[in-house]
Amino acid sequence: MKRKNNAMYIDLENIPSTLDLKSLLDDLSLRHNVDSDEENVFVIKMAAGNSTAIRKMKKQLTEYNFEIRDTPSITSKYKNRADLIISLAALETIIINMPVIDRYVFITSDSDFTVIMEMLRKYGKEVFLVTKEAVSDKPVFSNSCDEILILEAYTTKTKAAKKETKVAVEPTPQEKMDEQVRALAKKVVDSFDPDSWQLASFVGTKFHQMDKSRMIERSKYKSLGALLTQLEKERYIKKRINEKGQPELRKATGEPRSTL
Repeated sequence: MKRKNNAMYIDLENIPSTLDLKSLLDDLSLRHNVDSDEENVFVIKMAAGNSTAIRKMKKQLTEYNFEIRDTPSITSKYKNRADLIISLAALETIIINMPVIDRYVFITSDSDFTVIMEMLRKYGKEVFLVTKEAVSDKPVFSNSCDEILILEAYTTKTKAAKKETKVAVEPTPQEKMDEQVRALAKKVVDSFDPDSWQLASFVGTKFHQMDKSRMIERSKYKSLGALLTQLEKERYIKKRINEKGQPELRKATGEPRSTL
């Protein structure tokens, strides 16, 4: 298996507490994989911020084994050293060079990070920025990284929004698992070029890289093949056999048909 080592750094005081780390990590894990032998692995995960900002995200950060750095304010204007601490940590990986990091991901809206981002690119590293939509078009950001992701795309509903939809019946643990594997399969399909056919074996490899706990086997589908057959019935995907007799699939065009 060809590994692509990733490092992720979160500036906790410049992101909302509603950030959904699972959604973001899943999306980043599927990006820019050349073939089925390539896997994005997050070997460094670090978050820095003051105690208040840490408290809001602590559960998620702990679940995903982030190194958490408390950066208390050092001036009356609440300025702390989170940007400096993260920047030096990223620079240290270049000096030590073990493990070798291929891609750096910064989650922040603070333009101070563009200094280290630009430096990393000079060393031939791939740099991603996850930032708020309101500042995503700043030239200082677009000229300092290879790709910009919009932070709001990876946030959960606010408590107020959840109250409005609380009328819905709470799904059972089994239903939640079934929906998780469905959503994961769709995310894998969505990560490919919609105009290109993909080998079913390649899709399977990508799915199992994401489903490390083998949820699919505990779901009602039991296998990825059965789940893909269901998505084909719903017209979410199309299947065919290529000239070599190998099954291929791609996302279907148009709106998928609901089978609820």
